[in-house]
Amino acid sequence: MTYRLLHLADLHLDRAFAATGCQADLARRRRTGLRDALRLAGETALSERCSAVTIGGDLYEHERSGVDTARFLADTFRAWRPLRVFIAPGNHDALMPGSLYRRVEWPDNVHVFEETALSPVELEDGIALWGLAHREPSWLGNPLDCAPAPSEGVHLALFHGSELGSRPDGKSIHGPFRAEQLHERGYRAGLCGHYHRRRVDDATGLIYPGTPEPLTFDEPGARGPVLVDVGGDGSIHVTPLAVNRWNVVTAACDISDCASTTDVIDTATQTCIAAASIGDPERTLVRLDVTGALEPTVALDTMTVEAEARDRSGAALVKMRDLTTQAADLAALADERSARGAFVRAAATALQSATDDSERALVDEALRYGLEALAGAEVGLR
Repeated sequence: MTYRLLHLADLHLDRAFAATGCQADLARRRRTGLRDALRLAGETALSERCSAVTIGGDLYEHERSGVDTARFLADTFRAWRPLRVFIAPGNHDALMPGSLYRRVEWPDNVHVFEETALSPVELEDGIALWGLAHREPSWLGNPLDCAPAPSEGVHLALFHGSELGSRPDGKSIHGPFRAEQLHERGYRAGLCGHYHRRRVDDATGLIYPGTPEPLTFDEPGARGPVLVDVGGDGSIHVTPLAVNRWNVVTAACDISDCASTTDVIDTATQTCIAAASIGDPERTLVRLDVTGALEPTVALDTMTVEAEARDRSGAALVKMRDLTTQAADLAALADERSARGAFVRAAATALQSATDDSERALVDEALRYGLEALAGAEVGLR
């Protein structure tokens, strides 16, 4: 007999999305998209004949969530009955004073784990789910620093935590643990949250579903919850789902051959049209990495490039990263007996006296703007 559940995590309801450049109406659309993703998860669980949905934390963002979110969640989970819903609060939705988890009257099919130590709930005869809660945003306890699970039956662990052997660069540490501890403590699988890229490790039983919808430009590709089939013999089979409706794409655009601002816009637009075509353009955010060596006479106006590429491609958002370099021969320019030569020589002196990378970057930027202006170009906005 197999027990099937759907596992998701890191939905981040009510996210601001300012970091990706989403403002006003687009930010509201993105937040609505997160609610749609939760509804879709429940519909998928019901259609796939799941018995439960597990949520590995960061369901919402505490500092931005209020009464409306609370009512939405309660109504949504109520509509999923007879599905059971198990929630293990994480660092963004920690079970602290004022938490929605404490303020909402949840329907009877919802169970919120409350303790910082794993505690069990029976899923069906012979299969138990053990969960815990972060009770503060910066909890650094090890979720698996506990006594082993009983030797009888099949045991699953549900928690929000940082697996230290696979932590992405720069990712904050909350609930640190090691993947090998799962089997050492008697758990067949760890239904986890916190890391936004999907990871399913059959050898250790570690399961991170990743974000159901992309939250940043670093979360491309197919996304969604995972189906987990648990056999009475302890076997685990995971089926990743691809049900995201929003997409993020990073596209490289080489403008080395562009001789005018119009050429730059046309080249950038064609790149964005191709990038946005991977799905629904109105739900696709494109990060445009503009590369190549650019002549000083060609101004790179970021705001214009972004607006034109967005309008012509139909993408929901285009954000440009200027990764171009100067095509000018600075050594030759420094030998000129002209205002431009004097400017380049002064910039070279400033570069030599710069004390760190940020100061050198400022000098490089000033050099670029100055050469554009001296060449008669309209200085670009970056």
